[in-house]
Amino acid sequence: MALWRFFTWFFVIFALLLETRAAYGLAAAAVILFYILPHLLNYAVQNLVVEYPREPVRLFSGEEAVLPVTVKNSWWLPLAWVSGVEYLPVGLGARTHSWVLSLSPQEEAHVDCRLIGRSRGIYEVGPIRVLGGDLFGISTAVKETELYHTVVVYPERRPFSGLALHSRLFPGSIRAQRRIYPDPSRLGGVRPYRPGDPLKTIHWKATGRTGNLQVKQYENTVTLNVMLFLNMDEPDYDVHSVFVHKELAVETAAAVAAHVVQSGEACGLATLAHHQKRRAGEGGQPDTFSQETGTLVIPPGQGQLLEILTALAGVECQPERGFLGLVDQVGRSLSYGSVLVLIVPRDTSELVEQAFNLARLGLSVVLLVVGPSVVHQSLLGRESRGVSVFQVRRLEERLELWPAS
Repeated sequence: MALWRFFTWFFVIFALLLETRAAYGLAAAAVILFYILPHLLNYAVQNLVVEYPREPVRLFSGEEAVLPVTVKNSWWLPLAWVSGVEYLPVGLGARTHSWVLSLSPQEEAHVDCRLIGRSRGIYEVGPIRVLGGDLFGISTAVKETELYHTVVVYPERRPFSGLALHSRLFPGSIRAQRRIYPDPSRLGGVRPYRPGDPLKTIHWKATGRTGNLQVKQYENTVTLNVMLFLNMDEPDYDVHSVFVHKELAVETAAAVAAHVVQSGEACGLATLAHHQKRRAGEGGQPDTFSQETGTLVIPPGQGQLLEILTALAGVECQPERGFLGLVDQVGRSLSYGSVLVLIVPRDTSELVEQAFNLARLGLSVVLLVVGPSVVHQSLLGRESRGVSVFQVRRLEERLELWPAS
């Protein structure tokens, strides 16, 4: 390019010396092609509008998704070709995604980037490097964009039916101590009709037997609170199998949360962990990480499965021991009758002792051990003073409890 610009000055001087129409035409063409057109092309490329959608892409581990990219030529100069390169983290499939298109003035085009959720995590796709060129291939302009888009890959879905949990672990609604929430699914008896009782509550069979209007009397219930505690303290895991058991713990938390929410109960999550985001490294380098370490507490509530799964997508082990303090602090703040599900690599003596302390407060505590062995065999598969222990096993495409409850 620099050589042709040098020859352009030669053509201009040659035209001024000859003073012929052909020489002037050659000099004008050279000035347009090698000076004016590159400037206009660069301006057009820099004014390209490149956008990702507003909502993050969400998928489960092993699934595929499409991330659309919108490219618009907002200027009056047509672009013979525009190419882009998107940089992808390793966990989303290929390292780069390339595309080429042509744009007329004010034309908008859409390009789909295919993503594969190879492993759970919170990823940021980008940046996008855009190049544009003229029809003759003489000049090229580059636009570097700091454009990123969040992609959330949830933990792998394992069928919860394989866990064979009985209702005593998640007993559904419990009887309220105050008569506030009558449950139509639980008939507690009948009583004589009183003025103002709804007609739909009339018990017609009892009315026919007694000869007087009788209405149904319902039991009063409240929704059960289930709080998941995920142990992400790296010292508690075996150094030789920390990755396997850590992933099993996250998958177990996701499976339990899905079961609780689908049962109509209130579910929450508490964990002390690294919260990571991943970006593609530059020039083929390994991915870069940005992470924060802290306590995450999602209070029990209904319809929070998406929030819980998003949190589980980005958690990683942290180097300090803080799980016991987290369980004690959050556990004591829960309401009477709540169920605490502790997902841990080992059922240590300190943890079991703390579980009994919380059970004395009227809480039900269940330990789900994802490690290779269970220490407290006397609690395995049975309830003792409000505390029980199960071992979680991964069998092909499902999770199971041992012993089956």
